[in-house]
Amino acid sequence: MRRTLRNWRRPALFLAMLAALAGCHRATLPESGTYPARLYAARCGTCHAAYNPRSMTAAMWQVQLQAMEPRMAATGHPLSDDDRRAILEYLTRNAGG
Repeated sequence: MRRTLRNWRRPALFLAMLAALAGCHRATLPESGTYPARLYAARCGTCHAAYNPRSMTAAMWQVQLQAMEPRMAATGHPLSDDDRRAILEYLTRNAGG
């Protein structure tokens, strides 16, 4: 019985590592390489991963952006009006339904 359990340890560990690595993979953002996508990733992805815009509706993104702005200002990096507009337009254009 012990020998059988030992034989399963390596494959189980290998599968667990694969699952962990798959979870770390960041999907490509919509419109990758465009100015709005790069701006969003740069401004919102510095403190946390830049979430795929399809993960929330346009209305949810508006609320989320409003909630994050005081935090960004507190770090000394507030959004300019132009950056806010570009990011919100990008998120709205690519939002989930």
